[in-house]
Amino acid sequence: MPPWIEAAGISALWGVALARAPQGVRDREQRTLWFAILMIALAMSTHLEPVTTALAHVAPDAHWIDMTTHLFGIIDAAAVLWFICGAAGRHRHTALVFSAAITVVTTLVILDSNAPPHARNAIIPSPATPSVPDIYWWIFFSFHLVADSTCGFVCWSYSRSDAPRLLRYGLRLFGTSMLLADLLWVLKLAYVQTRSAAFVPLFSPVTGIEALFMAVGMALPVLAQVRDRWRDGRSYRELAPLWLDLTTATPDVVLGPGQRFQSMLVPLQLRLYRRVIEIRDAMIVLRNYVTPSALDLAHQHITDQAIPSPLGQAHITACWLTAALQAMSSGTAPQSQTANLAGPSTNDLTEEINHLLQIAEAYKSPTVHAYRESLTGTI
Repeated sequence: MPPWIEAAGISALWGVALARAPQGVRDREQRTLWFAILMIALAMSTHLEPVTTALAHVAPDAHWIDMTTHLFGIIDAAAVLWFICGAAGRHRHTALVFSAAITVVTTLVILDSNAPPHARNAIIPSPATPSVPDIYWWIFFSFHLVADSTCGFVCWSYSRSDAPRLLRYGLRLFGTSMLLADLLWVLKLAYVQTRSAAFVPLFSPVTGIEALFMAVGMALPVLAQVRDRWRDGRSYRELAPLWLDLTTATPDVVLGPGQRFQSMLVPLQLRLYRRVIEIRDAMIVLRNYVTPSALDLAHQHITDQAIPSPLGQAHITACWLTAALQAMSSGTAPQSQTANLAGPSTNDLTEEINHLLQIAEAYKSPTVHAYRESLTGTI
């Protein structure tokens, strides 16, 4: 496989870690996973030659770099396992996970200290070269193997639940990256056992593919947030013409200041929610300005135009809003209105927004424009 796969995967993992940094720092529940992913990216990066060369100029020696990377790797694996188990509601395993990690870290330090003087903590092909004993690698790789296997299976098991689609896909990709890590540990255990050079070329591409799967799995929630923000922004803009006409006629329904700079400081989702409320409140005020003749004309007009049934109510609402605005501007006195002209309301904000978007689209349609022209003498 091409040698650039490892660099590409690690670069993608760094990109996702940096993109999720604001949420990781701000959200306590996400902080542990974000920090673990950051440490995984850091640990993987230490195997890249440019990073190794740079560290050689600042670190005391290569042995210090190796040992620090290994100990961080154990803590990372424990942190990811702890987060995944906690997300799946298995908090009772916290003590077991970190007790095992501390035990492994302590054991590795003892084995390293008792080994003959050695320049690197690396798997040495020749037994004549001083290094840590093989039991060091069996403990190190076995802990990763158990932790990553557990993470992978928990992610795949949890992804079959009723979680949102993007979350399910993210869990599956992340779980797959953990199982790919298992392949890496198995290959390295085989190398420890056989010292066969045939395994070495496989380490880099497996690491790269693992990092790519992990990066994509971690990126899906970010992409979902971008998608939701784009959708909210589009809805906010598409409701603007209807909102502007209605709130100009009924300024008392506006909940906040109208200054553009001040309103931009309010989060988009809250601004959209306020716009929905203000449109609904304006509709409640304006319905008292709809005359029976204008309402009958609206129903007749929509029937004559053969508007599709799913869009009929939205067009009728847009028509009577047009009639109410004209009546209000001409000085017509309000009258009690018993009909539920504002239409059905819902506790689901998404459904409410979609309903108002249909009304806003109908409001600027040629059908409602023709109705507006036909109102002369009916108000």
